[in-house]
Amino acid sequence: MAVGRKIKKTVMEALTAENWEQEFSHLMEVHSMQTLIAPLFSSLCASTVIARWHGITCFGKVVSRMVAEDTPRARIVMRRMTWMLNEESGGCAWGAPEAMGEITAASDLMADEYGRILLSYIHEAEGRPENYLEFTTLLRGALWGVARLAQDRPDIAAPATDDLIGFLQNPDAVIVGTACWGLGGLKSSKSVKPLEGLVDNDTVIEIYKDCSLQSVTVGKMAQDALDEISQGINKT
Repeated sequence: MAVGRKIKKTVMEALTAENWEQEFSHLMEVHSMQTLIAPLFSSLCASTVIARWHGITCFGKVVSRMVAEDTPRARIVMRRMTWMLNEESGGCAWGAPEAMGEITAASDLMADEYGRILLSYIHEAEGRPENYLEFTTLLRGALWGVARLAQDRPDIAAPATDDLIGFLQNPDAVIVGTACWGLGGLKSSKSVKPLEGLVDNDTVIEIYKDCSLQSVTVGKMAQDALDEISQGINKT
């Protein structure tokens, strides 16, 4: 078996293992970060959902270390993701905005340099060029990326507050639930009223957070966001 295919197989096995974080940490000790990038890009198109999500988490681990060891290569990874999301690329961009969210959440430098680009994917700008992702699957991914960024770097994600509030009225339940998660991370007091209108929404969605895939109602996501906002207000 060729070396590249062997490493790809090893990475996929690690991502689907019960102790996947430990397995992947071991791979990070025995392989260069650059060696792991190609298998992680492949994982974004894996046949199993959990392998794709674990790959997204591991992108954050790998690229944040690359920033310390070889910053130019880390930037190349991010530029590749932005190119994947460019209509002119003609390629498959599944998982790219989510990976950008995880990476920017994990790295100060990547958040500073690429955070605004990530936010632009969920912002409709009138009268000027825009990056807004209209296709629902990609928009879900971009929203997840922004919400993930909001958990660890609310200062970077804060400009997306009004966009996230707007998505609370979206007909897609996954988009609504993900927007709730983001607003909770931002502790956005201006979102309290629209969030309160969702607490009785019993539509069940699947969302990946805290490194696990969870089935939860939109109402629970809204209530969790309200609880986070309340805790933030009480601390001030």
